[in-house]
Amino acid sequence: MHRRIVFIHHPLNKFCIHIYCPNNLYGVATHKGIIAYIAIILIIIALWYFTIGFRIPTRITSTSTLSSTIKPNTTTNVTANKTTKASTTIYYLSNCSDLGIFNSKSNTINTNYCFWSGGTIGIWVASGSTQSISYSIKNINNVTYLNGTSSYSCVTFLQNITLPVQVYNVTLRTGKPGGTCGNKYAFIKLNTTTTAPSNVTYPEVYNGNFSTGEYNGWHLNGTGFGAAPLSIAKADGEGCYLGAPWAGYNGSYFATTFNCGLSNSPGNLTSSPFIVSEPFLNFKIISPEDANIYVEILHNGVPAEIAHYNTFNISKFGTTAPYTFRNASIPLISLSGDAVQIKVVAISLKHHNYVAVTGFHMSPLPSQTPGILINLTTVSS
Repeated sequence: MHRRIVFIHHPLNKFCIHIYCPNNLYGVATHKGIIAYIAIILIIIALWYFTIGFRIPTRITSTSTLSSTIKPNTTTNVTANKTTKASTTIYYLSNCSDLGIFNSKSNTINTNYCFWSGGTIGIWVASGSTQSISYSIKNINNVTYLNGTSSYSCVTFLQNITLPVQVYNVTLRTGKPGGTCGNKYAFIKLNTTTTAPSNVTYPEVYNGNFSTGEYNGWHLNGTGFGAAPLSIAKADGEGCYLGAPWAGYNGSYFATTFNCGLSNSPGNLTSSPFIVSEPFLNFKIISPEDANIYVEILHNGVPAEIAHYNTFNISKFGTTAPYTFRNASIPLISLSGDAVQIKVVAISLKHHNYVAVTGFHMSPLPSQTPGILINLTTVSS
């Protein structure tokens, strides 16, 4: 039997295959192309269903999308928390017996609220590095109980005031720069202490430059330092100095055992306690080298440090030495956070062996004039 295969172009398929036999004509014509396409389609469908796990996909509706992305709404809770916190801050009031407003910047206003249970309270002020401050105490209905100004640059007792039970608004306004106190902070401080004794613990050296013209907050022992600080203006006007007018200090008063050329008397001068918040105590001093003239730092009432100075060194400072204040420093690092006192000791009766001091303040850096320190003794506790 002989077969003949003929390739014939078909309009639906690229090729059709016709097989016929001359001796036994089958007349069979199959469209293998169509069968092949169907087989390929079936294979693709099978693979696709196998890949997705034979699941019929459904369209994700907007509802299912929202359900899958919904999260707890915390916005309302956060807002509520913030509101509650703000309310707590507003209505929490400190006691007026421990209120202090501090500011080291000029031309600013600070206000704080406090509650007072009634009675007499003491007021302390300082203008710090500014020329002056103004202050006021009012109630929440804006009724004024205290209003005034002060140019006391270092901490100074202002007055006692009796206030009824209520909430108060305390305001501090600083003035122009140019204050003479070594401590830069201007402030108003309220305290239950109603006098200005020397046993009150202050946040800085109280009356450190004697700007009131009195020994407020300092304790005198003996007559050596007189009844009040010496006024530089008065001393210059009356010729109360040794050799030439006082120099090296721009304040108005200083404590001294110099008695305008007369015989000197012994005495001690002790400050009120203050909290050590800076590593150094800086001040101005005139002092000869004398074992009986020195400056102490008292801790718990006993000496912790003892410093001797000599500013009378004419070979080093020239003829201005006996009447020129020099910068002095005592380290306070080991006493940080503790209450301490300054004690100026002068128990010498030698002619012209006097001491003069002023401008006591704490500082982050020392300012000592080189060559004036004779010795510094730290006393073990």
